[in-house]
Amino acid sequence: MLNRLAAFVIAVLLLPPSALTIAGMEWDAPAPVEGSVWLPALFSMLAVIAFCILLDALIFHRTRHSLLRSQHGYLLWSSLAGALTGTLFAYLNLFAATWATPAGSPAQALLLAALCGLILLPAVLIARLWLAGLPGLVRLSARRIACPALPPEPAAKLLLLAALAGLSGGTIWPGHLAWLFWPSPLLLLAALQLLWHESTVFSGLVHGNWSRVLLGALAGILAGGVALASYRLGGGTIYLSVNIWQLIAGMAVSGLLCLQIGDIVAEHWRGRKRAEPIKKKPFPVPIVTKKEP
Repeated sequence: MLNRLAAFVIAVLLLPPSALTIAGMEWDAPAPVEGSVWLPALFSMLAVIAFCILLDALIFHRTRHSLLRSQHGYLLWSSLAGALTGTLFAYLNLFAATWATPAGSPAQALLLAALCGLILLPAVLIARLWLAGLPGLVRLSARRIACPALPPEPAAKLLLLAALAGLSGGTIWPGHLAWLFWPSPLLLLAALQLLWHESTVFSGLVHGNWSRVLLGALAGILAGGVALASYRLGGGTIYLSVNIWQLIAGMAVSGLLCLQIGDIVAEHWRGRKRAEPIKKKPFPVPIVTKKEP
């Protein structure tokens, strides 16, 4: 778990500035934006917490189980992973400039994103559990078109190539490759999962099961929508360089990334020994030597 997360964080941190250096470009600091940010952010966090408590109560009423009541350790580690995820998203935004808030400096923007991620990742997990209890959504996403199955090693290479192209090319040409830049962290983490012989949020697609993808995306839209709406209602200022459909797509991708990170954190509670990364195949023809008598 820690090896994959460390590789993920290092790649996300190094690829964008490395791409600028190779292209001979310089990083431009974001222009300051006027407005209030901390009080609206606090209001948004409280609104998301209330949203989580409400959904968790509905889940407990339906199943007699809930994350808030029985999985305190898992939620704590998920919150810490969410803080890291939020920081990485804010870091990538320093290069893409997809949104702007009145944070006084890049350091404050990173801190603000970490505090928001602390709440948002658990919110996505709870929202996904609540959505999974809606029979209509489950029936809608089950037994659909199955995607062709690829061996783990070629699939991981393709995902790594796409992630590398997105994080590098999207930094140099943010206006043209933003559609690949923001999904790149999810593609990178999915590739690392395949290299370590683990499942991804896309694993069910080969069997025609789209539930994890659909519910994870909807959970991201739901949690992100509550956070953004409450931030604006609290008087917060935010400027977006994308349209509403691109914003919804970004929330869906962030929901899938949160779900994938939640799966990685849950490995500690599953008690399984993790396999080693994919190794090179042995030589196809065995060589046997005999000792002379």
